[in-house]
Order: sequence, then structure tokens, then C-alpha cells
Amino acid sequence: LARLGTRLAGQSAVFRKGIAAPNSAGNAAGNPTDSSRDRIFGEMVIGLFTASLLSILCFLYTAWLGFTVHGPAGIGQHFLYGFFTTFLVTLAQSMTMFFFIGTGKQVKDLVGKDVKGPDFVKRTKQFKAKTFPPMLWAMLLTMATMIVGGGVHTRVLPAFHLAIVHGVLATAALYYNLVATWRNARYMVEHNMLMAEVEARLVASASK
Repeated sequence: LARLGTRLAGQSAVFRKGIAAPNSAGNAAGNPTDSSRDRIFGEMVIGLFTASLLSILCFLYTAWLGFTVHGPAGIGQHFLYGFFTTFLVTLAQSMTMFFFIGTGKQVKDLVGKDVKGPDFVKRTKQFKAKTFPPMLWAMLLTMATMIVGGGVHTRVLPAFHLAIVHGVLATAALYYNLVATWRNARYMVEHNMLMAEVEARLVASASK
């Protein structure tokens, strides 16, 4: 994950440098682009990746609290961190979903009249097909872990059996969070590269 974070930072820097000249050429050719959108694209990727990493760290700390709690005060702290972790996981993964949806629509609009347009659109659909399932499971299982954990705390069902279910759900949720973060980082890097290809192709078409 650390190597992917470094690669993400490098890719976003390359992307920002790579689009500077194409945008100037495009503007000179009478085809202005949204420069503010290009400037924030790399920062958005880094922000989403950072939020996902932070959610995993919070998840691990919350799990550690769950195994070391003693007394009502400890359980209350575990519950509060669990609530915050659930919120952070849901926020990070849902915003990453919207990132792939929005940027996929952006690519479709940009290459709608290009001969290679369908190939670019197909690649964005592949990104979503690879990232959406683990993101969805990460959110659902994390929420289920939180809900069942509340049942353990309030003793709605026999605590021992419910605690086992809570632990199994937490393990599955952590696994899917790790898978989702790994895939999101990988395919956001690839999407960065795809956007650079699209920009270069648009500039080449405008210069003809």
C-alpha cells in the first residue's frame, strides 16, 4: 500500500505536468478545457486513497479495542470508534464509487466522437467492474458489524453467540476493506494514465 501511495503521488504529478502543455495547445486551437478540473484531479485521487487508508487504520484500532475492553467505559469507547470507523469507511468507499462514475462519464463525453472512443469507455467500465464489488461488500459488512456490535453491547441476543458473529463480520469487513483499497489505488492510477491518453489524443485531433 505504501508503494502504491508513492506511485499514486508520482502519477498525479506526471498527469498534472502532462496536461499543462496539451491544455495550452487546446486553448490555442479554440478548444478550451476545464483547467480547474485538471488541477484538482490528482489531489482528488490522493485524497480518496488517504481516506481509505485512514479508515483501515481506524478499523484496526477499533478491533484492537474490542479485544482489550474492560468494563462499560471500554465498551463505550469501542462503540464510539466503531461508529466513526463505519462512517469513515462508508464515506471513503462511496466517494470513490462516485469518482469512478463521474470520471467514466467524463471520458465518455470527451471521446464520444473519437474512433477509439469505445475502447476508452470500455476501459472505464472495466475499472468499475473490478472496484465496485469489493467496495460494496466493504460498506455492507462494516455496517453489519456495527449493527451486530450494538446488539452485543445491549445484550439483545445471547452475548457469546452474537460476539462470535460480530467477530466473523469484522474479519470479513476488514478483508474487503483491504481488497477495495488495493484495487481502488491500482485502478485510480490506471485511470490517471487513461486520462493522460485521452488528453493527448484530443490535442492531436485538434492540431490536425
